Amino acid sequence: MVERHFNSGRRRALLGLGTALISTPMPHAWAKDFPSRAISLVVPFPPGGGFDTIARPFADRLGKALGQSVIVDNRPGSGGNMGTDVVARAASDGYTLLFANDYLSTNPSVNRNVRYDPLRDFVPVSMVGTTQVVMAVRPDFPARSFEELVALSKQRSLSYGTPGAGTSPHLVGEYLSTISPLRSLHVPYKGTAPAVNDAMGGQIDMVYATSPSVAPQIAAGKLRGLAVFGEHRSTQLPDVPTLQEIGGPPVNYEVWYCVLAPASVPAPVLAAVREATRKALDADLAARLAKLGYAVRQSGPEEVTRAIRDGLQRWKTVVAKAKVSIE
Repeated sequence: MVERHFNSGRRRALLGLGTALISTPMPHAWAKDFPSRAISLVVPFPPGGGFDTIARPFADRLGKALGQSVIVDNRPGSGGNMGTDVVARAASDGYTLLFANDYLSTNPSVNRNVRYDPLRDFVPVSMVGTTQVVMAVRPDFPARSFEELVALSKQRSLSYGTPGAGTSPHLVGEYLSTISPLRSLHVPYKGTAPAVNDAMGGQIDMVYATSPSVAPQIAAGKLRGLAVFGEHRSTQLPDVPTLQEIGGPPVNYEVWYCVLAPASVPAPVLAAVREATRKALDADLAARLAKLGYAVRQSGPEEVTRAIRDGLQRWKTVVAKAKVSIE
């Protein structure tokens, strides 16, 4: 009777295991069926901003490469943290992706309440592109060289606005304060647009923002590009010199954009998204984004991981040295 009971139990266990195996999609099934519906590309910032400028053209091309719609889903809040947290906790099926940039490295440096781990909770797909941070001022701003800017800062307090505390324009400004005699007060805004408006209106002296965010105002003569934080001039703003060209220290920094998926996405699905991303970042998209101030950058997942890891260490050091307030 004992043996009969044991065999019966073993049969039930084997039957359960077989049922589980049948109901669990095998790797080849994932590859064959994905994608079978629209994919959500979460952009953790408001619609109409600089993020949308690069995310929407990319999403359109990615959808064509995958054969399904890729819908941009704006989930703003907390400097990108809210939307990012949504993706970190999304189903690991490849139907929810994150379009992010270097806030993945800057936010954890200034915010104790970041709930996600950018290295643990995501798997990188690819880099998408880069752009540069620009120091822009009113057309009648008296300083035109870095020496004149420093001299002015000794005569009166200068202020610079950014899209928010912990953003790369903010921390680039803090980094500049640690390697030069320039001293200026940081004024955080909830997005780039209000900072640009206040710079044009004279409420602040300078605005630090990505090239695509200030290029229209510079072209219209409402702002003057004083310098680009980068090794080379921006292709979008070829008349704006680098900081080093106007006598400042070399601050060679690029804002990068990437695509990530939640951790544990099946390998065949991840491979499909990576291949589609490679196809999406073609010459046509590169030409289109170049006009908007972005340089396309294809990469393997390792480059994304390295950029996040290096950024975490870099900005942690800057925050400590500049004594930036941590929320």
